[in-house]
Amino acid sequence: MAEVLNTPQFQILTHQYTGEKTGRIYFPALFLAEFHECVTQWLQQREIIFGKTDLKRYEDGSFRLYFKTNNNLDKIYFRLLRMTEESRTENSQY
Repeated sequence: MAEVLNTPQFQILTHQYTGEKTGRIYFPALFLAEFHECVTQWLQQREIIFGKTDLKRYEDGSFRLYFKTNNNLDKIYFRLLRMTEESRTENSQY
C-alpha cells in the first residue's frame, strides 16, 4: 500500500562541480488542499527564484519545484512551515 504524504518533502542539492545549492521541494496534493493559499504566498516571495522548467506537475495535483535563493535555503523552507502553522492555528480558533 502506498504512503500518503501530507507534508512537503524538502532537500538541498549541491552541484557536484560548482558547489551551487538548489532547493527541491515536493508539495503533496493533500498538503496543497489544506494550504494552497500559504503555498501561493510563499512562492510569490521575491527571494524564491525559479523558472517554468523548474516545476513539474503531477496528475494528482501535487508538484515538485527546484528553486534558488540568495538566502539560506533552510530558512526559506522553514518560513513556509511557519506560515502553515500560523494558518492552522488561525483556522482552529474558529
